[in-house]
Amino acid sequence: MLLPGVAVAAQDSTALNGTVARIEAADWNLESLQFGIEIDDDGLRGVVRIGRLELLAAEQVLTDTSIVCRTISFVADRIDCADAQINADFPAIGRQTITGDLQYERNSQAVRFELHDLMLANGKMSLQGHAVQHGFQLLFDSTELQIDALLTLLNPFTDAIAGLSATGSARLSGSLHSGDRDEYVVALKAALNDAAMSNDVGTLVTDALHGDLSITARQQSGRYEFDLDLQADRGEVYVEPVYANLNEHALTVRVRDAVTADFVQFQLANFSVQQGSVLDVGGTVQVSLGQDEQPTTVSGRIVLGDSSVDTLYSSGLQILAAGTLFADLETAGRVSGRFDIADNFPLSAHLEFTDVLLDDTRRRFAVHALNGVVNWPGTEGAAGTVPASRLSWDSASAYGIALEGAEVAMLLGGNDVELLAPLRIPTMGGALLINRLIMRDYGTEQASGLLDAALEPVQLGQLTGAFGWPAFSGSLSGKLPLLQYEGNAMTVGGSLTANAFGGEIAMSGLRLEQPFGRVPRLRGDLTMRNLDLEQLTDTFSFGLIQGRLSADVTGLEMVAWQPVAMDMHLYTPPADKSKHRISQRAVENLTSVGGGGAGAVLSSGLLKFFEVFAYDRIGLRCVLRAGSCTMSGAGPAGDSALGSGYYIVKGSGIPRIDVVGYRRDVSWERLVRQLGQISSSGSAVVN
Repeated sequence: MLLPGVAVAAQDSTALNGTVARIEAADWNLESLQFGIEIDDDGLRGVVRIGRLELLAAEQVLTDTSIVCRTISFVADRIDCADAQINADFPAIGRQTITGDLQYERNSQAVRFELHDLMLANGKMSLQGHAVQHGFQLLFDSTELQIDALLTLLNPFTDAIAGLSATGSARLSGSLHSGDRDEYVVALKAALNDAAMSNDVGTLVTDALHGDLSITARQQSGRYEFDLDLQADRGEVYVEPVYANLNEHALTVRVRDAVTADFVQFQLANFSVQQGSVLDVGGTVQVSLGQDEQPTTVSGRIVLGDSSVDTLYSSGLQILAAGTLFADLETAGRVSGRFDIADNFPLSAHLEFTDVLLDDTRRRFAVHALNGVVNWPGTEGAAGTVPASRLSWDSASAYGIALEGAEVAMLLGGNDVELLAPLRIPTMGGALLINRLIMRDYGTEQASGLLDAALEPVQLGQLTGAFGWPAFSGSLSGKLPLLQYEGNAMTVGGSLTANAFGGEIAMSGLRLEQPFGRVPRLRGDLTMRNLDLEQLTDTFSFGLIQGRLSADVTGLEMVAWQPVAMDMHLYTPPADKSKHRISQRAVENLTSVGGGGAGAVLSSGLLKFFEVFAYDRIGLRCVLRAGSCTMSGAGPAGDSALGSGYYIVKGSGIPRIDVVGYRRDVSWERLVRQLGQISSSGSAVVN
């Protein structure tokens, strides 16, 4: 309702006053409009006061707004208000007086405006726009704004930034407009400077971020559709579970046709992330941000361009690998391919590796210069539905055992693995030959497998050194017949046999539990028959011993490849007819192990003039329990001032010497350390 009035204020001027009770539009309502126009020789001037202005889309109300028009002009059905001064209580900003230009079109009731230097967020913003019956459009451009103050300002208008906190600054430009059917579109460009942001659940964090952000978003019917571009060349970014440091390689992020209703669940129809030459990732995924201590989950297809393995591992894979064998690796090389995932769980994969390095910092395993392709059809796919996987490497290691280069071809399907051709892995001067390998349902409680392998002669010194034992001389070869895997345990259908030191070695009752776990457990019995002691002691600086040696190791139990229990009995075979000789050095070293007194006898009297002694038999027994060896020997030796003794070496002939042990309980760790010292020093040491 318009109620105009006219009054003559002076002889040379005329005043025109009026009111409008209410104007209604799709996105705004206006009440209690009062205006006054003064006409004189210089033209028209006017004042407009608005009692109440409702911005429906933003759910904001402005009260007591005044507009002073220094120049008013009428053009057709349009009223122009140039060089205006607007005083208003702006939402979240406060009352300000700013300058601008206004237009009102009487027929369409459209309002157009330009506003200059609106003070907000410790900076200034200029606005340009228009409002009509069916909607509005707003263009904006700012100077440097403080991001924390900007978030406080925007919080009442959108849920998109709920829970965000930030520091740093940004220059903003863009537009906001509404359309039919309650549709709103925002186009935003932000030049970020030292931006540090985080959400309240810690799934999104940036620090010292410098770059350009561009977002186009559309809100309609309770959901948001958006495109996003980010180019950043400094700072750090963490989006659970992915981390990126941008100080060496700039980051480019591109998202198209993304949809969300709650800013927790996102559908990304097309995304790409590039970081210089080290990272190229894209695909189509659904992302659920972590809430209430639940992790962020990703489902969909990810396409990996030529990327750095080290960047992928340090940026996200290391976090996902926490608590596994792959939790702490040194990595290098390149990888590309694609894989499908559901809630972070892989469903299928095609990966190509180029000169990849995987080196466990705890020295449990390593692979150098890994090349090839892996084709895995997924948990539901059968072997043979995808091409074979083929890998090669230049060198590798497993628990201290060095492995040379090899090539492997295999079929993958579901949780199954089948070797397509025999695999020969050179190691320790010999080779491990795997003739047949089949695994079914790997990683499940129903897992089973079959292995037929042989060991071409390897150097015993390298093998025992890998286990931290004193180094042996000679070689080891043998066969592993029909090893079966079931119930997360490995068993051997027969005896694992080997030839070393001129004798025979066999391991029976072999059972290896958790072979691929962090703490493997090995059980079995070991027999050694008629080993040549001269060959054996040539390995050591232990001193010469001639004769034959047999051994029985029953109840052997190893945890993480360290002995924790066994009954080990070393002895001269009853039927041994070979020459039995032992040197002074060997006597001294055996005495140090058993805690006897033969060493003192050798250092005085006539025996010190003899280099070699005859003996009848040798015997030493260790029953290992709870880290301690209960010691005994080739028989009781009677009592002396040192206690009740046992023969380690029972002498024979002339010159004759007996080596008697008196230690009954010896720490296994100390015993191994003592043998190691013998090996390294050459005095009471094994070589």
